[in-house]
Amino acid sequence: MTADVHASRALRGIYMVLGGVCLVLGIIGLVAPVMPGTVFILLAAFFFARSSERVHGLIVDHPRLGPLVRDYQAGLGIPMKAKGTAVVAIILSFGLSMSLFVKGFAGRVVMVAIAAAIVWYIISRPTKKPAS
Repeated sequence: MTADVHASRALRGIYMVLGGVCLVLGIIGLVAPVMPGTVFILLAAFFFARSSERVHGLIVDHPRLGPLVRDYQAGLGIPMKAKGTAVVAIILSFGLSMSLFVKGFAGRVVMVAIAAAIVWYIISRPTKKPAS
């Protein structure tokens, strides 16, 4: 996928900030065992593709991050290990957030719905076949 930079300068700025946040979270997730990295790297590539061809190219051509992005964009999917890590991290983080910060029933229902939607999205993406 080539970069599809948005025409609006304001939206490009917003996409750049979102891409930066996702990239930082993705890098943390590649190191931290309970946080998904791949999903955030893919989101970063999505946002950078809409904000800057140069930055998007840096992600796509990066020796460690590039293969994740290129495989996903080529329709090869997300590795099973990345899907599993993401789902576990979502369940743990949403469960912890609900137990510590969300007191009302309605808030918990909303949190469960959001977590379920994210998990469904991740699971519904194609799974990359292991190299043989």
